[in-house]
Amino acid sequence: MINQCAPLAQLDRASDYGSEGWGFDSLRACQIFFLPAKAGFFIGVNMNKKNNSGNRIGNLALLYRMMLKYWPYIVAGLISMVLFALFSGVSVTILVPLFDYVFNPNKANIEYDTVGEILSALSSTVGDFMAEVGSIWRIKGISGLAPLWEELKELMLVSDSLALLYILCGILIGLILLKNLAYFAHRSFFVLLRGKTIRDMRNHMFRRYLNQSLEFFSKNQVGDAIVRMVNDVEIVSNQYIFALFNSIRDISTVIVYMVIAIFLNAQLFAYSILVVPILTFTFGFLGKKIKKYSRRIQTQISMMFSVVEEVLNSIKIVKAFRQEDAELQNFEKINSKHLKQWQKSQLYAALNVPFAEINTTITGSVVVIIGGGMILNPAYDFSLGDFTAFLFAVFSMLHPLKNITQLYTEVKKAGVSLDRISLVLNQESQIKDNAESLAKESFEDKIVFEQVGFYYKPGEYVLQDLDLTIPKGMKIAFVGASGGGKTTVTNLINRMYEVKDGRITIDGIDIRRIKLDDLRQLFGVVTQDSVLFTKTVRENIAYGSRKELSDAEIRQAAQIAHADEFIRQFPDGYDQLLDIKGLNLSGGQKQRLCIARAIVDNPPILIFDEATSALDTESERKVQDAIDEATRNRTVILIAHRLSTILAADKIVVLEDGKILDQGKHEELLERCTRYQTLYNLQFNR
Repeated sequence: MINQCAPLAQLDRASDYGSEGWGFDSLRACQIFFLPAKAGFFIGVNMNKKNNSGNRIGNLALLYRMMLKYWPYIVAGLISMVLFALFSGVSVTILVPLFDYVFNPNKANIEYDTVGEILSALSSTVGDFMAEVGSIWRIKGISGLAPLWEELKELMLVSDSLALLYILCGILIGLILLKNLAYFAHRSFFVLLRGKTIRDMRNHMFRRYLNQSLEFFSKNQVGDAIVRMVNDVEIVSNQYIFALFNSIRDISTVIVYMVIAIFLNAQLFAYSILVVPILTFTFGFLGKKIKKYSRRIQTQISMMFSVVEEVLNSIKIVKAFRQEDAELQNFEKINSKHLKQWQKSQLYAALNVPFAEINTTITGSVVVIIGGGMILNPAYDFSLGDFTAFLFAVFSMLHPLKNITQLYTEVKKAGVSLDRISLVLNQESQIKDNAESLAKESFEDKIVFEQVGFYYKPGEYVLQDLDLTIPKGMKIAFVGASGGGKTTVTNLINRMYEVKDGRITIDGIDIRRIKLDDLRQLFGVVTQDSVLFTKTVRENIAYGSRKELSDAEIRQAAQIAHADEFIRQFPDGYDQLLDIKGLNLSGGQKQRLCIARAIVDNPPILIFDEATSALDTESERKVQDAIDEATRNRTVILIAHRLSTILAADKIVVLEDGKILDQGKHEELLERCTRYQTLYNLQFNR
């Protein structure tokens, strides 16, 4: 039987669910992986999703919907990106006059000797051209600028070379400044865009995790959730946001340089791009390899996080049973697998640079051989300046082209992380409100279980045909062996889990029809494990209410829970910061703070799930006094192994294998219920 207190801990064979891990190879089946260690094992489960690759477009749409909320950053970034590409291209064209008209010793008639004269003539030439065209928007492509270019060449042929050099260098410096300002602007806008999108994505993922049922968390590891929220989100943001816009910048830059190269010599440009298909095929092969190993790497990282999280959270047990070496060996095994996959991925990624270098060399050799022949052949109107500018344009294309081809491999790799976070982003909670949910702010009459059935694994019922009525004001206790379904009952009442069969009603209303916040506001819960947060005492007590509480209300709850007496002894009183897991408190003190937290919002129903089972006799007495004080005039549901704590209950329910054996007062059960008699005799040595 599976005990609700640790519903997965008692599964003793991998075949119960399978042997693959969350994220292994396909990410498509709901399966479990086991990581054995001498100190025990833990289990991780992936959410049941099919054909994640088929949902890739939908997953990207979800990501980009978050991003489009910040459209002004996108628009500003794209504008600055286009300006960067334009300034980059125009700066290359400066090389043509630099080589053909500045370093030209054959100038005969010099008409313009000074910088001022050249600038005046330049302004006049451009003005005449614009007057003839009428508007800049009427210029049809780069070919429409050909007449202006011819006039400028004639102007430069009759200009002093040194004065022209000053002007061209000044223009070049200005273009480079504008180019880098545009680069800084587009990087800044996209950094802001990426940062805000990452923040929203992580907020959305955390909200999804918080809204899941306990059934979800009993099947999924905390360590894997951390990897998805931190590592996978970072990878997705790098590739699908930052790298995407960088690729747009690279594409626009390539287009500008390509237009310039075609304008200078279309035939030579056609020869130079013959090697591009070879490069594309190579990077496609590398991309498939990198994606395969990236999926395995992410899985290994999840496993490492989960191992570290579990071992460090259980470090006391690890040390008590001297299992440090066993846990280290287990971690080293997982870490070595991660290293092996990472090395293979990095080796394939390292081939990108050599292949890009080889491509650059081949392209350059083709261009130099053919272009040099054109310069030397008088039949071609192709000058040294044209060739130099062409070389700069073609080679300036290679780096952004390499980035674009690398983007393919990176996006293939990031697709694994996108699928992993999309499993969370698309995971709807099984327990949520619907449009017909009813508001309910009070408990007036009774809680009724009607033929309630529940299981963690289909076919293996933890509760069966449970019929029970709990009137308002009753103090009811559940007893029985571990795994009998006691805690499951309490988890079903406030919908931590959903009933599988039958229904539970409060004041005649099915709890599935009550708004979830209203339903859970009716309950105050104290569990066996005293869960406290690394916050102040005041904040831990106030955690039990969503309202703003006064100091008096917090202090009153602490007094009822018999916690005020030790809180006042702290140096900072109610503002004392608790250590991690409340390690600066005794077990009894922690439990009394939990009781104060449970009653601070004055709920009409209190649930105590073995609240004193882990305490010594003195601490148990103090906590029991606090429970007695806190439960006055309330409906109380008690789970107990120690019968001494529930002898005064109005009704005691004996659960065995998910069924009610008997119910009644202590004296009645002691007379007629054999199972209760056995439990009583075992504890009281009779």
